[in-house]
Amino acid sequence: MPSLAVWANVLRCLTGTGLDERDLPEAARLSRRLAAAAVTQVRNAGWMTTQPAEGKRRMLWLTESGRNAAGVWPVRLAQVDEPWVGTPLRKALEKIVGQLPFELSHFPASYGPADPSAIGGPYMQNAKRTEGLPAHGTDWRPVPRGSGDTTSSLPMIALLSQALTAFTIDYEDHFPWPLASTMNVLVHLASTPTPLNNLPPAHGITGKGKSLLERHIMVSVTEEGAVLTDRGKLVLQHHPARLESTDMAWRGRYGEEAVDALHDALREPAAATVDSPPHVTWSATS
Repeated sequence: MPSLAVWANVLRCLTGTGLDERDLPEAARLSRRLAAAAVTQVRNAGWMTTQPAEGKRRMLWLTESGRNAAGVWPVRLAQVDEPWVGTPLRKALEKIVGQLPFELSHFPASYGPADPSAIGGPYMQNAKRTEGLPAHGTDWRPVPRGSGDTTSSLPMIALLSQALTAFTIDYEDHFPWPLASTMNVLVHLASTPTPLNNLPPAHGITGKGKSLLERHIMVSVTEEGAVLTDRGKLVLQHHPARLESTDMAWRGRYGEEAVDALHDALREPAAATVDSPPHVTWSATS
């Protein structure tokens, strides 16, 4: 079976009539660069095939294995969702997600395979902005939310994903570093060396100067391990305040009651997942 991320962000978008590869970013709410990487990964895994079409176009089709997955995942998600019907968490998510200006991915996804930000915002702080849009990379295009009910038919994973992605986008707007990298790696580092094998999996630090955190001078690597640079310390220092200011912005935008309800509803399930990564994002690399 393909992973939930592969199903939610690629396979669910394909139908019996196929999909033009150029339409995948909008259908899946992914950046163009991540969609391109996803096509390669999913095709190599055998869930999808590509066929030449008119001009330079390529059509995406489910393989037999992909069609089998297309029949299994919706049933599995319906089973998982059943206990959550009518719960405070479901209601809180629907209330907030229904107010989001954009449709977002149905499983948290990064801007690109090597970029853990949501839409490339941290690196575009000084770029010319489009009114009404957060800072974003050139490979991301917003998908406006439709009118009417856009949430009641969605599985819980899609609601959770859109809420987390929207919060991440707002956090990274006017902030110089991706939330996922801060939550998953930076918070485990300090001014003294931390052995690389003591860090969470997939930290990406190599000690050769070419990893994301090294290239952006967030960490340096000694024989004893990884150390926060002055820039890394500054980002980590301002991280709690940025979380708080993003939360306050949400309260102003979506309402105190809606945000409080989401906080309250998330406490119990969050407490049950203490061993899970604090920020999940799919980068089309696994």
